[in-house]
Amino acid sequence: MYKPLSAAAVLAVLALGAPPQETAHLKIATSVTPETTKAGGTVALAVDVTPKPGMHVYAPGQDGYIAISVKIDPQPAFSTTGKPKYPEPEKVVMPAINETQLVYDKPFRITQDITVAKPGSGPLTVKGSIHYQACNDKICFLPTTIPVTWTINPAR
Repeated sequence: MYKPLSAAAVLAVLALGAPPQETAHLKIATSVTPETTKAGGTVALAVDVTPKPGMHVYAPGQDGYIAISVKIDPQPAFSTTGKPKYPEPEKVVMPAINETQLVYDKPFRITQDITVAKPGSGPLTVKGSIHYQACNDKICFLPTTIPVTWTINPAR
């Protein structure tokens, strides 16, 4: 049975960033910390990734496989600061191919700092994408690219 969200629950979801997205393999949600900034301020863009049961994605550094990656579309309103930060992956033995691989099979967060040049008078929407190839213990699925957004509000 459908149960409507309370006003507090709706506000809590809005504070996290864009609505979560779901694919056949993952759930993806974005957020910004802090949610407001002024010109010259730095914010951290976050992508929370939750692999579905039995799924994993490859971590950066795993040779021979397509690792999950974050791409932020350039805009004059901001500049990226450094590279995306990924958590430590798990080393998992894949019996089907008798290899140890670097994967994420539990919820994890990727962050990327940006410096806002001109936040402007209204919200700044940062666009990007997540690219990954999900696998289970029997098959690897086709690589997928999911568009994502983050919203940064100007400081008052």
